[in-house]
Amino acid sequence: EGYVESAAMGLLAGRMAAAQILGRDLAPPPPETAMGALVHHITGGAEVRTFQPMNVNFGLFPPIDAKGGRKGRKDRYRAYTDRAKTVFVEWLAGQG
Repeated sequence: EGYVESAAMGLLAGRMAAAQILGRDLAPPPPETAMGALVHHITGGAEVRTFQPMNVNFGLFPPIDAKGGRKGRKDRYRAYTDRAKTVFVEWLAGQG
């Protein structure tokens, strides 16, 4: 239904507005994260003509490098979430 996504985007918008008021830079979250994938979708991932509001889904994320051949769905989703956790922690650490 999009409530979690809406709340996350609202919190991010608030943090970005506060950073701007304080004269600080706040980079958007990486596109490999759920928040970053949604930001990319609404700011550049879709054309105005074809834009549709969307809940987060793995189709919004950059593809996973499938080393070692094809992976099953469960393994692929695990790879997406592991990568997202790693880059999100790095993003947070870089925010000061």
